[in-house]
Amino acid sequence: MPPAPILIVGAGPTGLVLAIELARRDVAFHLVDRHPAPLPWDRATIVKSRTLEIFASQGLAEQFLERGKKVHGVTLFSDATPVATVRFAGLDSPFPFMLSIPENYTEAILTDTLAELGGSVERGVEFAGLTQGPEGVRARLRRNDGTERDVTASWVVGTDGLHSAVRAAIGDSFDGHEYELPWGVIDGHLSGWGHPPDLAAIQVQPPCMNPIPLKDGRWRIYFRLEREADDVMASLNRRLDEISPGAALADPDEPQQFTTHARLAHSFRIGRVLLAGDAAHAFTPLEGHGMNLGVHDGQNLGWKLALVARGEAPESLLDSYEAERRPVAEAIVRSGDEAEARGAQRDSAATQELIAFLSDEANHPEARIVEGEIGLGYPDSPIVAQVLADGQPAPAGTEIGFRVGDAGPLVSGNGTFRLHELIAGTEQCLLVLLGDADHAAVELALELARAAVQSAGRHLKAYVVTRNEAGASSAILRDPSGTVHERLGADKPSLCVVRPDGHLGFRAAPPSLDALQAHLSRILL
Repeated sequence: MPPAPILIVGAGPTGLVLAIELARRDVAFHLVDRHPAPLPWDRATIVKSRTLEIFASQGLAEQFLERGKKVHGVTLFSDATPVATVRFAGLDSPFPFMLSIPENYTEAILTDTLAELGGSVERGVEFAGLTQGPEGVRARLRRNDGTERDVTASWVVGTDGLHSAVRAAIGDSFDGHEYELPWGVIDGHLSGWGHPPDLAAIQVQPPCMNPIPLKDGRWRIYFRLEREADDVMASLNRRLDEISPGAALADPDEPQQFTTHARLAHSFRIGRVLLAGDAAHAFTPLEGHGMNLGVHDGQNLGWKLALVARGEAPESLLDSYEAERRPVAEAIVRSGDEAEARGAQRDSAATQELIAFLSDEANHPEARIVEGEIGLGYPDSPIVAQVLADGQPAPAGTEIGFRVGDAGPLVSGNGTFRLHELIAGTEQCLLVLLGDADHAAVELALELARAAVQSAGRHLKAYVVTRNEAGASSAILRDPSGTVHERLGADKPSLCVVRPDGHLGFRAAPPSLDALQAHLSRILL
């Protein structure tokens, strides 16, 4: 008898990405959402570079780029004075920009993709409780008409947001605090805007105001009022005129206000129930990380949960989900608290330090990495490792546990492509990197690769990469520029395993089949 499906509660971006990852691997799931239809409004707007890389690995980059607007940088204002412009050109990513796209568009693309994979969302269904057992979960679902039914699930994942019913059902606390001042958001055209239309604006002195361009010529403005009783339009137009004389908001929609939080679930997993996205963590919108980190959660959990659900990985693999994702969430909570503190106090020392830091263009590469979220990694994960010869120093290139990114070109008998295209997919990707290699070395590497694939089965794809012309097999790739070797730190013969989420999971120098199999045994049965 096949295992019961995985129940996913909440069809926002996190739940949809998780469902897509399961569907790509033919794992049964049941995705429900309490809303009878997708919400016509949203709060999240910015898709970061790392998130675009994830969407690209799912074959969705072109759809997002078609519907969104590339934002090539950010100008920071202190009162009416522009103090720095950080441009994203040069960011180490195939997507050196942010993409401005309303969250409901993001959800529409993901929902359509899920449908193409044979999945769907059951809407108008509320999660009403659960009982855990050693082999599964009994969950109660309630339709909007009040009728209830029980379903059996192998696992339950709560992706149901800040007020997660799943988190409440397992008695998990949501530790942290609510920020005192509410945020507002409004869309409209900006007449008389005197700054480049492809740059966002951030007002670093309170009260904060962040205009972000949208593709249709409108702008989305996140703001805080100077005083709670202020007239929103009058306040915004006054502040817009300060940073761009003559600018005003035209044809606005109805402003919305919302409270924000800095919170972390006490546990991301209790038994057979897991939490992801806003159900697991909540951040200030000042830095724009919330939806993006939810997408990262969904991808990280997706490939692991699929293996466990199919009985192809030890259940302990799921322990790595919290071990990897919690430190990232903790870091973003800390960063958000610091940003909120700066934004609540005029002329604070922290604000002046930020302005001084970003006014120096030598610091912009670091700022781009932070803004693009490409520097987030899992160096302390229990399922990443490196095995080096005695006395060999740690190689340069991508550090263990961090996303690999892109390099290339790579040349094979099937054509020319990039590294990020090669590692996209649902499998672990083994690369045996030889530098300049003779025929004998290539043949030995091919034998190692074949043995690894035979051991791991369909969960591993393997290639031998050389810098010189070394054969016509589709499993032999040429790296004529050497950038792939450099990216993976292969200044000497090495083997590397890139995980399905694009992070470097393992490196052995020199290549060792025994070390590789020992590593894979922690991931695969």
